[in-house]
Amino acid sequence: MTWGAGYVTDIAYAPGYYEEQSPRRMALTALVAGYAAAMPERGQDYHFVDIGCGQGFTALVLAAANPGWTVTGLDFNPAHIAQARALAAKAGVTNCRFIEADFTRFTGADLADFDAASLHGVWSWVAPEVRAGVVRLLADKLRPGGMCHVSYNVLPAWRGMLGVQRLVREAGSRKAARADRQAALGFEIVERLRAGGSGAIDPAAIRILDECAGKPAAYLAHEFMNEAWSPCFHQDVATALRGAKLDYVGSPRLIENFPALALDETALAIAAEFDDPAMVELLKDVTGAQPLRHDVFVRGAVRLSSAAQARALREMRLGLAVPHGRHSLGFDTPAGRASMSAALYEPVFAMLAARNATVGALLDTTRGEAEARGDEARGADNPAELVAMLVGTGQVVVVADEAALMDPICVRLNAAMFASVMEGRRLTDPVTLAVPALGGGLGLPGLAAFAVLRQHDWLSEATVGQALPPPTREVFAAWAELAVPGGDAALHDALIGGFETVFAERADVFNRLGLPC
Repeated sequence: MTWGAGYVTDIAYAPGYYEEQSPRRMALTALVAGYAAAMPERGQDYHFVDIGCGQGFTALVLAAANPGWTVTGLDFNPAHIAQARALAAKAGVTNCRFIEADFTRFTGADLADFDAASLHGVWSWVAPEVRAGVVRLLADKLRPGGMCHVSYNVLPAWRGMLGVQRLVREAGSRKAARADRQAALGFEIVERLRAGGSGAIDPAAIRILDECAGKPAAYLAHEFMNEAWSPCFHQDVATALRGAKLDYVGSPRLIENFPALALDETALAIAAEFDDPAMVELLKDVTGAQPLRHDVFVRGAVRLSSAAQARALREMRLGLAVPHGRHSLGFDTPAGRASMSAALYEPVFAMLAARNATVGALLDTTRGEAEARGDEARGADNPAELVAMLVGTGQVVVVADEAALMDPICVRLNAAMFASVMEGRRLTDPVTLAVPALGGGLGLPGLAAFAVLRQHDWLSEATVGQALPPPTREVFAAWAELAVPGGDAALHDALIGGFETVFAERADVFNRLGLPC
């Protein structure tokens, strides 16, 4: 076995920010599910550890947007650590450090106890001894009441891929040396079998294969070329983490915490026959067949009363993350297509289109309007449902600090991350920007992120907080040339039109979220 314990080491893991890893999303998950959790403030003394941090994007976004925090990124790959440290130095992020750590031996002796941790893209891709080392670290260093996010490939959704993964890995490793080339060659063979109709590909694998189509070879390498690749059941993860006294509290994909939205009628009736919540989770996985699962655990979970849960959620301030004209009441769930009540949620979206507002203010407004119409205002007293529907569909975000201003460190970090992520990609691809007012990241289409970055080019210590001049068509034309140097007139016109649309639709949204435009 190599120094990476069978994990791919010859190419870097794809960089990215994942909202599920944010301690704020973990705390929100716990509260929505009815457990006690404190939403961390931007300036408080708080320690977050990203276990398996890759190139450090999530760790750096959270450090830059939360100047009071200490953020630590751990990764066994020295190339990842070197790249993360270089990015931190380039942006001037000083409250984030990166440590090379072999989790089979790492004791964390010089690592301070931490309040929250995340393992994204680690658990079902590493050897058992690595997982055991992670559990030891959590047991020794995660504080009582501390939170932990874990993502993993879940069974039975991956059952049809067990043979495919083995075929990809064995065939690819015999044809090439580097992992990304191995993955590409392995998938070529899989596609030949699939196209030939030989029946060798399990029908259960088709959905995952379709999702993998078009993915970069580097992504496929880290997903499929590891020796210890092992999808697992939720209960297996929960049992292992009990070794660190961790209790499962819910999914950061907030809608999944409501059985009526995660299970069909038959599964819901079966779930009602059991007192054990683990059966609900198993039924979700068996009937929903989602390949990747995100879980939040708490070290010593404490149940909240309904009144205490409502008080905590009503104080949260929310902001619209999409243009009001593009909001949607319909959304997909594991159990199928669902829809929010127009009578309840249209006034909510309208209010957020005008200003950021607390959950309590939104509920009070909708209740008043419903009473005026003579409606029963069903759901108007359920802050957990309202938050889950709005934030869980990605249309609304929790505002951490409305007074927080965009600062030069975040601007430099955003520019550096954008350059790294967009290299060789299209401006239609998504990008995340660090936003102080959110205490985390905001995902945007690449074109919108490019426009924000260009608008912030002039930002310096002396000009933070000043109003930005509205861009003109001449400015948009200059940006188009920067985006695609030497591009033809038609392409540049399309880019100019795209920039105009971004500012027409999103300027108000950006300004209310602390991205001055």
